[in-house]
Amino acid sequence: MRVRVFFSADYAPAGIPSLARLGVAAAEFERQDLADIRAPAPLDVDVLRGLHDEAYLQAFLRGREPLASSQGIAWSPAMRDATLAMLAGQIEAARHALAHGVAMNLARGFHHAVYERGSGFCPINGLALVAHAMPDRRVFVVDCDEHGGNGTEEYAARLPNLFNASIFGTRFGCVGHARSWAFEVRVPRDGFAAYAAALKRIEQRLERERPDLVLYQAGADCHVGDPKSRACLSTRRMLERDLRVFRMVRRLGLPIVVVVAGGYQRASAVARLNAQTLRAARHVLLR
Repeated sequence: MRVRVFFSADYAPAGIPSLARLGVAAAEFERQDLADIRAPAPLDVDVLRGLHDEAYLQAFLRGREPLASSQGIAWSPAMRDATLAMLAGQIEAARHALAHGVAMNLARGFHHAVYERGSGFCPINGLALVAHAMPDRRVFVVDCDEHGGNGTEEYAARLPNLFNASIFGTRFGCVGHARSWAFEVRVPRDGFAAYAAALKRIEQRLERERPDLVLYQAGADCHVGDPKSRACLSTRRMLERDLRVFRMVRRLGLPIVVVVAGGYQRASAVARLNAQTLRAARHVLLR
């Protein structure tokens, strides 16, 4: 069976290399026959009202500088439209996972955006958006990106139905609070046992909180070959990471949305890591 993956060409405009590489991953998924790829319907932008400060939201939608480019990538209509398409995919992936157990959004650029502005190549916080758009659902983010999910951590303090747990090699301001848990692990220094122990603590939190939906940031930038990586997971250890996450949600009976998140190696190398995550999801969740 194939995993439902939300993606469209709008996610990957050719003039923005950090987004264009998502098309390479989509092609890899199709080559390996892993995904049932669907384009989301256009986003109703009203769903964004109240998620971010209105001045920032209007600046981003209309291209008003300097706020429009505060995430760190120059604003353009193509960048805005790619972001809105990925946010639409995030909502549809959440709905599909709630109905069927698992979905992926082939998207990046969510977890550093804070209420007042974009940050860290993330213009709108698409993880917090799910909790914002579904206030009757308890949403738990498991963030395994190289960089701590500081924006989502901030939103977990703002939204009572949002929880965030980050395992990272680079803290990025993520320190933890009552509904957010932060684990810095660098495998060369701490060993993979420390990473596995952090995943176990997150599993215990999931069991305690019993969310309605898990959002999994399956970052590829913590791979040992990534120029930004301090976590330094090997390809085999990244597979083990993914399998552990999928096994914990299967054991607890929780639906999950996978987001591919960061990755700064060659686009083809990142695509293979993303495909490995998708194969792990299919192996554990669709058998």
